[in-house]
Amino acid sequence: MNKEEFEEAFRKHYTPLVSYVRTLVADEEDCHDIVGTAFEGIWKNLQRINPDSVRGYLYSSANHLAINHLRKQQRHRQYIGHYRHIASEAVTDDTLREHDERLSMAMRVVDTLKEPTRTILIRCYIDGKQYKEVAEEMDVSISMIKKHIGKALQMLAEFRQKMLKT
Repeated sequence: MNKEEFEEAFRKHYTPLVSYVRTLVADEEDCHDIVGTAFEGIWKNLQRINPDSVRGYLYSSANHLAINHLRKQQRHRQYIGHYRHIASEAVTDDTLREHDERLSMAMRVVDTLKEPTRTILIRCYIDGKQYKEVAEEMDVSISMIKKHIGKALQMLAEFRQKMLKT
């Protein structure tokens, strides 16, 4: 595929692809980001893409990206719900001072994480970046990102268990 064919594909498929992704993802801006990422994938592999298969590649890529986006949103909703629950318990069951101490201790757990685990956790869960984005920024594989996230979440879960016992 050459640049002219890419431009033609962009003009032809961008709007219908955004409409398709909109059926899966509620936020309009997220839809445009997902479609942009799908086109970015073509651009990065321009020489390897057959112009006749670009439509299928785009829809398949956008569908995959949208599903990953939805999974990530679901995980964030679960964590938010979990932390709201903990916060409501802390307000009703603990004094505000005890709650602040626990939060401070949790932040110390995050601070004790070794690099690159700490950075990966912050970029994925605090900055809200996708595993793929962080992997590309750090020039590592997505599986390496998942390994570090798993390690960090396990340490936080162990901390939580200790807190529940006290």
